[in-house]
This record gives sequence, structure tokens and C-alpha cells, in this order.
Amino acid sequence: MQSNSIVDQYCFADGITLDNALVLYDVYGSLAHAAMLEKMGIIKKKELNKLKKTLVEIVSLYKKGEFVIQNGDEDVHTKVENYLSAELGDLGKKIHTARSRNDQVLVDLRMYAKKEMLEIVGALISTATEFISFAEKFQHYPMPGYTHMQKAMPSSVGLWGASFAEQLEDLVNLLKVAYDLNDQSPLGSGAAYGVSLPIDRNFTSEKLGFKKVQKNSLYCQISRPTFQLAVLQAMSQIMLAASRFAGDMLLFTTSEFGFFDVDSSICTGSSIMPQKKNLDVMEYVRAKTSTVIANELKTATITAGLPSGYNADFGETKGAFMESLTIVKQTLNVLSATIVSITPNLEKLEEACTADLYATHHAYIKVLEGVPFRTAYLDVKETFKSLKVPNPVTHLKKSLHIGGTGNLKLGETKKTLIAKKKFWEKETHVFESVISSLLS
Repeated sequence: MQSNSIVDQYCFADGITLDNALVLYDVYGSLAHAAMLEKMGIIKKKELNKLKKTLVEIVSLYKKGEFVIQNGDEDVHTKVENYLSAELGDLGKKIHTARSRNDQVLVDLRMYAKKEMLEIVGALISTATEFISFAEKFQHYPMPGYTHMQKAMPSSVGLWGASFAEQLEDLVNLLKVAYDLNDQSPLGSGAAYGVSLPIDRNFTSEKLGFKKVQKNSLYCQISRPTFQLAVLQAMSQIMLAASRFAGDMLLFTTSEFGFFDVDSSICTGSSIMPQKKNLDVMEYVRAKTSTVIANELKTATITAGLPSGYNADFGETKGAFMESLTIVKQTLNVLSATIVSITPNLEKLEEACTADLYATHHAYIKVLEGVPFRTAYLDVKETFKSLKVPNPVTHLKKSLHIGGTGNLKLGETKKTLIAKKKFWEKETHVFESVISSLLS
């Protein structure tokens, strides 16, 4: 069919850049598919060897920057098939037997997502571990706790840091749910309605290292936004944790608070004010959080109400999906770099722990003397301005319930993170072994 440059530019230009990140995954899918075609007797062993050799050539060219999707190539799938046809003639034209670009793009994106999520979960665990180390180091540094942006009760730098560690640990679990959902092979579903050839979908699924075959061929196609949204929800949650950290850092490093100092290497200056030391990177974290949340919403709204079957609207979600994974990976690395640069200002922290923070503590002293809590509460409310400040560190160590400032259970969190790290390192090894096997 004759192409129209205006239409091509409108429909495919944005995807060209994105598809350059999918070249390897399209080759991996083609290697598994070609092996299945040979197993089913659709191509011969010699033909498989030629296809495999040429597909591996594409990998080599790509890594040298010599296999690039450009305007006019339409997409990565067409580029790869055209290369095979140019090199192998009619044999290259056989590679598309029993598959559609629809199931190809699903395979590419799911394998891309697996690789990105494996890197993200590694960074997530690493960042959580940095927070634990930070919390251990400054466990009993006193710090005001806030509610409604007003001083509330005594807290500690350790409690603050550990709160992020525990949140990120929970998000590892959320990411695993999305990872498992994504870990299903759609190859062989064709254009949503299967094929009439005797293909072996279990074979290609195992070749590509998927945990299972996604059975219903129609659902394979319409699950594209479902699976992407599950991943994006996990990405949004990670960014929300990062945004909370960013908001705290921007507040606590102001001269008015002065709770923390950070290394100048992660700060920027001003073009007009020589004295400025701006923590711009945390402002970018806040802004990029909005981008990831917007990408999640964009994916949901683009695909809401679409009829069953493949719809080209799906293509508009690719950029949002891939961008979000990249942002999250970069953000976690930024967080790790920031955590290790923080130096708490003990003098400022202690100065900020004023008498009003201990009002509830004084009410509890009365409770231990037999006074009903509400009576004690009202008594202290009338007199708290005259209350004395206890030793802040001694006070922190008195809160010994699970999760209190004197019993953060950092060792338990660290132990859990180590176990999760081992699990995900094994998953990464399996993924890398699958790729190595495909290319060997």
C-alpha cells in the first residue's frame, strides 16, 4: 500500500525513537519464534540457523549504533523483518509466519518492562538500604514531629529515615505483583484471534523465560493497558514516596529550619545570587512525580471504553509507559545519592525540640499516677507553657513499643531487605540466562 508522508509523520514519528529501545527485545522474540517454527516443521533446521545468525548480527549492529530505526521504517518489527528479507531473501519473509505485529509489540514491551523492573527493584532495595543505614547512624538524633505542618510530638532523625525504608520495602511487594502480572507470554495470540497453524505457545513462552502463557488470545491484546497500568501504579507509588522525601528535604534544608545540610555537589547555584545553594534536584523529583502520575492517568483515559480487539490507540500509551520506567529508575539513583550526602545539624535539631512537643508526654506521666487521660490532657493543656523540656535523647529511648523511637526494629527491616535482594538477584540471573541462551 502506498504511504502518505503526512499520515506517516502523524502516526509513526513519535514511535520511531521509542522503538529504538525495543530492538533487542524484538530480536529475542524473533529468535524464540523462529525456533518454534522449526520445531513445528514450518521451516527447516538450516533455515533456522541462517535466521538465527542474521538476527544475532542485528544485535551486534545495534550495540555498535549501526542498526537504527529511522523515519520511513514504520516500526521496529518492520525494520527487523526488512533486514532479514534483504539479507536472506524469501527465508527472511518467512519469519512473520504465525504472528502479527500486535503480539510482537506485546512481547517487546513485556520483556522491556521485565528488564526495567528488575533494574528498578534493585535500585529500590538499594535505596531502602541506604535509608536504613542513615537511620542507624542518626537513630537518636532528636527531631520535632509535625502534624498539620505544626510541631506535634518528639520524633527522631532515625524514625524519619526509617519511615522511608519501610515504605520502599512495601513497594517492593507491590512491584512484584505488577512484575508477575507482566510475566505472561502473549506470543502466538496473533492479531487477537490466534492463528490456524499448529504453533506451540508453551515452547516460545519457555524460550523467552515467561512464567506462563497468557491463554485467551483476545485478552492478550486488550490486557495491554491493564498490565501497563499495574506497572504504572507501582511506579506512581514509588514516586509518591520520593516526592514526600523531596518535600521534607526542601523544607528541612532551609535556613529557617536548618535541620539538614547536604553536600554542595548535588546542589546548584544562581545566575544572579552568589550565595545561593539550591537543592534543585528535589524540586525535579516533585515535578517528575507529577509526570509519572499523569502518564498513569493518560494510559487509563486513552484506553477507557475501547472495544475488544487491537486498537491503534494503544500506541499512544507506549511513550508514557517507557518514560515512567526511565524516570523512576533515575529518581531512585538520585535519592540514594542524596541520602548519603545528608548531615543532620544536631544543634538546630535540639533547639527545635521545644517544651510544647512534650505536652502529651507530661499527660502520660499523670496517667501513670492514676489520672484519667482526658483529665490529664486538660490539666496539661492549661499549664503546658510552663512545662520543662526533658532530656530529648533519654525521652526518645523510652518509647519502646514496636516502631517507637527507641525500638525502630531496623535490624528486622534490614534482614527482610537482604532476603528480597537475594530473590530479585535470582530473578535477574534467570532473565540474563534466558537472553544468553537465545543468543548462544
